[in-house]
Amino acid sequence: MDLLSRVQRVMHSNIMTPRSMDVVFKKLSFAIKKGVAVQLVTRLPAISL
Repeated sequence: MDLLSRVQRVMHSNIMTPRSMDVVFKKLSFAIKKGVAVQLVTRLPAISL
């Protein structure tokens, strides 16, 4: 929650257009999804062939 609050403060002080805010949120969303995917993959059981 603290991270999102910091991102919001930086965006309000530095970013002027809705388009640029969209880019920031898309990158942040991708980073979160990637982190969740890594956690899920590490929990998969090992498959022995």
